Amino acid sequence: MKVVHAIDDQVKAAWLKTYGHEAGRMTGFKQFALVSGAKLKAVLLYEWSKWESGIFDKHIFHVKFVEAESALLFKELMERFINWMRTEKCDFFFLRLEAADLEKNRIVQKLSHVYYVGGLTRLEAPPALMEMPSSDQDVVMGVPDEKDYDEAVLLGNQAFVKSRYALDPYLDQRVVQHFYQEWMRNNLLGRADINLVAKVNDEVVGLIQGMTKGHEMGLELFAIRPDVQGKGIGKKLFIEMMKVSHHRGHHFISAGTQLHNTTAIQLYEKMGFRTTNAFLYYHVWPKKGER
Repeated sequence: MKVVHAIDDQVKAAWLKTYGHEAGRMTGFKQFALVSGAKLKAVLLYEWSKWESGIFDKHIFHVKFVEAESALLFKELMERFINWMRTEKCDFFFLRLEAADLEKNRIVQKLSHVYYVGGLTRLEAPPALMEMPSSDQDVVMGVPDEKDYDEAVLLGNQAFVKSRYALDPYLDQRVVQHFYQEWMRNNLLGRADINLVAKVNDEVVGLIQGMTKGHEMGLELFAIRPDVQGKGIGKKLFIEMMKVSHHRGHHFISAGTQLHNTTAIQLYEKMGFRTTNAFLYYHVWPKKGER
């Protein structure tokens, strides 16, 4: 089996179509593939994550697509890719697999250098106009002012304690916290299309952020300060976000939350969301964790 790093565009497009992907959405990625003779047997597409690498001061890559004709070929592909990345400037790469694909997950979990770092539940719902519930507290919701930004990003300190970065044994958790604060601040400064805060006594106690992707509004963040959770503030903020999304003409809203976060999943389900998929996350450190 031979490794190649360049695949003919038509061959790659046909391969991607076989696995339900559009070639137009998979352009510009680095390529790593196994061929036998002239036949393509396994494909992995990946990219360097520039911003993430800069924050962590490491060389970080994301696997964007990985498929093989058989489980044995998938195992060989992953083993050879890990060995290849040991020779490259790579500290770790991120791999996401569908939770339902038990065979692939079993293979990956047995490989050296691999660390399971949690998972994600994906949910979807159409935007809807819902009645705002009454509350004992005077909650003010709206677009944050610049003076609210510092308070808003501090909500991330609790929102990401079980994120894939927080669960990685090789990452400095002070840098992880900084990473999420910078990500939230970038959203506030214009990356996100929707930024809404909830305030009680003029203090920011909740934040929701979303980005438009075609006809979809993807939730980037939903965080409520721990001391006010369970008081209906999160539900109010969520209803306000759905109203904004409805007025902007989105066809549906997508959300992702950590697999273990049953509180958030239950809230999403009460708001009409239904689970569409679930994923398991892995960080692979090619030069660490030999076993």
